[in-house]
This record gives sequence, structure tokens and C-alpha cells, in this order.
Amino acid sequence: MPRLSPHIPPLSALKAFEAVARLGSLSRSAQELNVTKSAISHQLRALESALGTTLLHRGGTTSRASPTPAGQELLLAIEASLIPLGEACERITMRRRKRRRTLTVSANAPFSSLWLAPHVVEFSTRHPEIAVNLRVFDDEPDWQNDTIDIAILRVPLTDVSNDTQNPHPSDRALVREIVFPVCSPLLMDPRIATPQTLTEHRLLQEEHTSSPEIDWQTWFALLGAGPLQEQNLVRLSSFNPIIGAAIAGKGVALGRSPLIDFDLAHGRLVRLFPEHELPGSWQFVIRLHPERSSDPTLIQFQTFMLERSAI
Repeated sequence: MPRLSPHIPPLSALKAFEAVARLGSLSRSAQELNVTKSAISHQLRALESALGTTLLHRGGTTSRASPTPAGQELLLAIEASLIPLGEACERITMRRRKRRRTLTVSANAPFSSLWLAPHVVEFSTRHPEIAVNLRVFDDEPDWQNDTIDIAILRVPLTDVSNDTQNPHPSDRALVREIVFPVCSPLLMDPRIATPQTLTEHRLLQEEHTSSPEIDWQTWFALLGAGPLQEQNLVRLSSFNPIIGAAIAGKGVALGRSPLIDFDLAHGRLVRLFPEHELPGSWQFVIRLHPERSSDPTLIQFQTFMLERSAI
């Protein structure tokens, strides 16, 4: 085993430099590390003196501090060594104290309640040493401030199918939506088995139909169901109340698989016209915290969810 170099600077100085390089501000770095701004400045001067070079371009009142070429080299080395070191220390400490690791996952409301929550319960049952907190976020979280470890995001297919356009090439595709009409078994009778009888029922639709596959106009044309009567449409703000109304027997909805798979499996919904379906123009991807993508706990959760989505 090679021995450590005797020229490694103090850990406190490396932490101060990393914080300033990442945050671009001595004040914010001091707040994060719970020290004074003058202490951060002293650590930086001592580090630059020890290495004999300038590591940071100091920001003024209107600009951020940024690493020099030497500072960038040091920052890459810190990220490659100190972050895994911190993760290892955290795992060792938690094992010694028999503490549960907390994992915070975000997703939008429909996906959280209809697909993700049951699988989170299953994951927690299999891994009692990991406590999973599920938070509702429609958009990508602020990774620095929202304390999110993993985000599951609904993105257009073009965001992941074209590498030149995808700013997150490490995203893993979780599930792609498939759309088809569904209703409660309470509404099922021989007459609803034909598309033309859809005009006799309330049609549940999301207010924002930016995708043609979740618009009843598209489906009436596909099924040859005749003209769509506007008075038959009931527009609701999001997918959750639409599915709730459909389960209650209040109308026919355009279901999005896999979000409704549990309801189909348990008989709360039935599929209409099973020979017809449309591919969704959106899919869900799983995105790890960019600074903790090598964390074994995050990878363990990601792997489990990818396995569940393949079933």
C-alpha cells in the first residue's frame, strides 16, 4: 500500500477551498461551514502559501470567485477523494450507531401516488436500514438547497433520445407512458364496448393537453367515434383527480400506464378497446444527485426501481 504524501494540506483548508470554489462566495462558504468569513480567508491564504500558487480568482461585489487552472486541478482531486471519503465515514458511523440512512426522493404528484409509493414501501420492507422520504416536486429540484438525493422526472422523449440535446446524459429511463381509455367496472356494459357509445358518457380530460395522446379529440378520430361533443368533456387540473373520478364511476378517462397499473391489476379500472393504444410523448427518468451519483445507497435505490419498472 503506498503511503500518503507528506505534502497534503490540512483538511480544514481543503474544505474551505472546495466550498468557495463551488459556491463562488466567501460569505456563503463561511455560512455553510459554520465559521467566520475571515476564517475562510485565512484558510485560503494559508493554502495558497503552502502550494506556492494562486488557487482562486477572487470575486468582487458583482462577480463570483472562480478557480484558476491550478485551483481547478486541486478541485478535481478534492472531489475525487474527499467526497468518497466523507461517504465512507458516514457509512461507518451509521453502522456503528445502528442508525438508518435517510434517502429523500422527489417526483410529481401523480407518479408519486400512483406508481412510486407502493414500490417505495416494498423497497423499505426489503431494506429496513434505509429510511425513504418521498417529496412532491413537479420540476428538477435545486440540488444545492432542496436536500434531494434522487429525482424522478417526467421529461419529453426528445430530452433522452437525442444525446446532443440531453443535458443529463447519465439519466436512466424508468418508464414510458402508454395511453388508452379506461373506466370503472361500474360503467361496463355491452353498449360501452363500441366507440360510438362514448358520446353517451362523461369524458374526463386534463386541462393542459399539450400532448395529443391525452386529448379526446385525438381518440375520437382514432376510434371513429363521431364528433366530440364539448358538453361531454369534464376538464380537471391534473391526472390524480381524473383517475379518482374514473374509479368512482363518474366518467371515462384516458389512462396512462404504468401510473394506472395497480388500479387495473386490482380491478378498480378496466381497459376499453384493448386493441387501441397510443405511445406517450413523455417518459420518466431517474436522476441521481450530481455530486453523489456514486453513493451506494442511491445506486441501490435506482437499481431496485429499474428492476420494478421492468416487471
